[in-house]
Amino acid sequence: MSILISTINELVVILGLRKHPMTKDDHHKDPTLLSIGSMFETGRIKKMYTLAELYPTKIANSLGINYGRYMAKLSHPDKFTLGEIVRLAKLLNIEPDMITKVIYCEIK
Repeated sequence: MSILISTINELVVILGLRKHPMTKDDHHKDPTLLSIGSMFETGRIKKMYTLAELYPTKIANSLGINYGRYMAKLSHPDKFTLGEIVRLAKLLNIEPDMITKVIYCEIK
């Protein structure tokens, strides 16, 4: 069974659906959050406010900030702290620079 999962994992990377192979830790992560990470990887997230429609309460709670503050930061992404960006990246299983690139494009 693990050989099949490994092969599927490699195929997903080869097809460009994910940039990094999934690890054992990924199997314990929320699939909805991993799908949001994939949206960053494929360039579908162009503005941080797009996340407002994608499980905002779950993400805000996971980041340790209240819902209202999270929504305000999505509207003004330059207000995200470096720590929040790193935690969001870890939550979504992506590199923090994917998030910072989106933020930079919004504020330049």
